[in-house]
Amino acid sequence: MQPLDSWEARYAPYDEPTYRDALSYVQPDDIVLDIGAGDLRLARRMAAIARQVFAIEAKPALLAGQGPLPENLAVICGDARQLPWPGQISLGVLLMRHCTRVGLYAARLRAAGCRHLVTNARWGLGVERVDLASRLPWTAVELGWYACACGQTGFVPGPPEELTAERIEHVAEVAWCPACMPR
Repeated sequence: MQPLDSWEARYAPYDEPTYRDALSYVQPDDIVLDIGAGDLRLARRMAAIARQVFAIEAKPALLAGQGPLPENLAVICGDARQLPWPGQISLGVLLMRHCTRVGLYAARLRAAGCRHLVTNARWGLGVERVDLASRLPWTAVELGWYACACGQTGFVPGPPEELTAERIEHVAEVAWCPACMPR
């Protein structure tokens, strides 16, 4: 597997509003997988809410000197793309705005039976909760924004007179967009 690109390899903590947005999606019955957990500042806060948190971080230096951890927080040092993941994950968290492998992580979470992914990586903007359940085929989108299971996002053009406020605000969760279809 290729190494992380220079942006993905950087540690970039977020501001309080970003953490608050991510925490708003965590429920008491969740088993959370925090991908790219950094210095564990978010993982510790999620552990105060969730049943269990597994935090994966590739850089040992960020995990050094953490002191005592909450009993429901397990820390795993390694590459999240290659490590086996714990079972029964209900919520994946990927706060890494510059991540180019959202599709890989979403596919692994979906294969593990996970229901949702909380991320800011898909659009490179604010935090959102992505439903990992079944998706429409990309060809079903006639006009508007889409987000594919492969991680690709985009806009399907159509007649301008059909572009309503509702269509501008709605994002269709799709599979098999042009970026992931076999060529």
